[in-house]
Amino acid sequence: MKKLRILLAAVVAVLLTACVGFKVEATVNVTVVKDGQPLKGVQVYRFNDNGFGESTTYYKSNAKDVQTTNAKGVAHFDLKSPEDLEPSDAGIVETQTFYFATYNEDDKRNAYIAVEISTGDKKQVTLEIKEDEGGGDRD
Repeated sequence: MKKLRILLAAVVAVLLTACVGFKVEATVNVTVVKDGQPLKGVQVYRFNDNGFGESTTYYKSNAKDVQTTNAKGVAHFDLKSPEDLEPSDAGIVETQTFYFATYNEDDKRNAYIAVEISTGDKKQVTLEIKEDEGGGDRD
């Protein structure tokens, strides 16, 4: 009987987990350019605003997601509920700040952009890498 209870509890846990679906609530396409030209194969890191502002982007280890730019220089991000935005099924339209950044070969940030994103948004933003862009005062 005890084994039956454990098996039943495991089945219920699996069913509950299957019901919790992650839903895409917003999308962002980040185009990475340098000298006006799109860059292919660049890793773009996404950061959720955790109250520390853009300083979170100094270290790419703080990133919540990373995507690589395609042949047109575009990295596509899906923002999902409940981990990025509140579920729209609850009737909540939430706006949050997200940061997108790139890094040079020394792992110093060479470009970033802050973007306000609301539930349902489909944003297109451009992230421009500049030669003299510093990695911030993080040392």
